[in-house]
Amino acid sequence: MSVAAEGDTVKVDNQEKLCREAAARRGWTVTDVYQDNNRSAWKKDRKRPEWDRMLADIDAGKIAAVMVYHGDRLIRQPEDLTTLLKLSDARGIKLASPTGERDLGNPDDKFVLYIEAAMAMRESDNTSRRRKAQYERWRREGRVRPGGRGGRAFGFDTKGNVVDAEAELIRHAASMILDGQPTGRATAWLNEQGARTPTGLEFSDGTLRKMLARPRYAGLMPDGVSKAAWQPVLDRAEWEAVCAILDTRAAGYAYATNRARHLLSGIAICGRDGCGGPMQIWQSKGRAGTYQTGYRCSRCRRGFRDQRLLDAYAGRAVIAYLNREDSPPGRAPDRPGLAAEFRSLTTARAELAARVADPGQPHLSLLLQRLDRLDARLGELRQSAGDDARTRLLRKHHGMTWEEWQDDDRTPLQTRRALVLACFTVTVLPASRRGPGFNTADVRLTPR
Repeated sequence: MSVAAEGDTVKVDNQEKLCREAAARRGWTVTDVYQDNNRSAWKKDRKRPEWDRMLADIDAGKIAAVMVYHGDRLIRQPEDLTTLLKLSDARGIKLASPTGERDLGNPDDKFVLYIEAAMAMRESDNTSRRRKAQYERWRREGRVRPGGRGGRAFGFDTKGNVVDAEAELIRHAASMILDGQPTGRATAWLNEQGARTPTGLEFSDGTLRKMLARPRYAGLMPDGVSKAAWQPVLDRAEWEAVCAILDTRAAGYAYATNRARHLLSGIAICGRDGCGGPMQIWQSKGRAGTYQTGYRCSRCRRGFRDQRLLDAYAGRAVIAYLNREDSPPGRAPDRPGLAAEFRSLTTARAELAARVADPGQPHLSLLLQRLDRLDARLGELRQSAGDDARTRLLRKHHGMTWEEWQDDDRTPLQTRRALVLACFTVTVLPASRRGPGFNTADVRLTPR
């Protein structure tokens, strides 16, 4: 495809027309057209199905000559030329364009073609280098790189200005993540609002995670530390907390991607001696032949508790906790650079682990010591992220009422699960007596 910015505005259809006219002047019969529209010839990893089909037809003897609008529309890598020449050596294939003709079986023409391919590759590399430098300069100025996947970042226009409507959607999605709701729920909410990526597609979990993790939304440069020229969409501390949820998978954030459908499923644990297994939902058949829904230990298969009563007891305890004068704790401290440090340490750990796995590594003991130090620091960061998020969550819901707790629209299930985790460790003890009813003494709620 020709690009106007490069001084060539001849479209693909016109290129074919000019090539057909040039073939007619030579008395050549056009048997097929191979058109990889909008696929650059200079990218080594770019798939070019029509190019591959043409090579197969040359190898099969179906083609005696190739007509191309310009050589750089066909090859910009010496490797491509080598492949073409290997196939054409025994065929005497001619290569022509409206401006000239080469014989692929002629050594002099081959020499010239290699020079032209090398020059085309150099020009492509120069163009790429100039554009990268231009994009870096635009980033410093707060402008958004044009082209690519949609031509802009969601939440910004092509000049780097914040798009208010999209920015509000980003803030709400981030708030849902901070509120303990799963990434999938935030993704579904965005799509329900009619939001689409700059490419016009619906959001996926992966797309949302990558988007929220970009330093751009905190008004930072790609290093995640340096302040950028554009306005932030998210407060930096808020962005750091979101990144902590999505990236560190801290223990306190187990609820961030939990899609459980019951309040205490996987949260309550069995208090029977030596067990400690997670409680899961279970249907129990009573003496009257009716079924009762409750929680039962998934490990020892004992300790059944009525779901409705246990959920209500835990929920009331959370409401009481959120309405205490000494709750919530103080404001979560800002920790600028937490997400950037985590990414840096994670990368360093992966590289170090690869070196440790090398059986020929001469300094294994020293590397293992460094690996232990990295793991210790990563553990500290995860703990900090979990503590900060817990504080923000409790402060946000301080003073919640029982009516608000029961309202699924105002307090979704995943948020209620997050609040239970933030407030208590729920332990279901062996029943102190047999029979119906609910004994609060059989449930231990340990404040966190």
